[in-house]
Amino acid sequence: MKLLGYFFAFLLVIALLTQETEARRKILKGRKTITRTYIGESALPAWAYVILIAIGELIAGGIIYFIMKKKILDREISGQYALADTIPH
Repeated sequence: MKLLGYFFAFLLVIALLTQETEARRKILKGRKTITRTYIGESALPAWAYVILIAIGELIAGGIIYFIMKKKILDREISGQYALADTIPH
């Protein structure tokens, strides 16, 4: 449960850093109204996004690997095995 809290805190920080600003301004020129849209740059450069996504995918892959290893690969083999009857009687 504690790990889930850290994950949501990490998502909150990322959401705050990736929020782009958008502003609209109406400019009056004579009888016409012109609407201009200004989009501000994000707080992180594009290469930082790539690195963060790559690290996130590595972490997610590691978590999935360990879950599968514990649940599937490390499970004891159950059941009985018998030799096949290859010679008909």
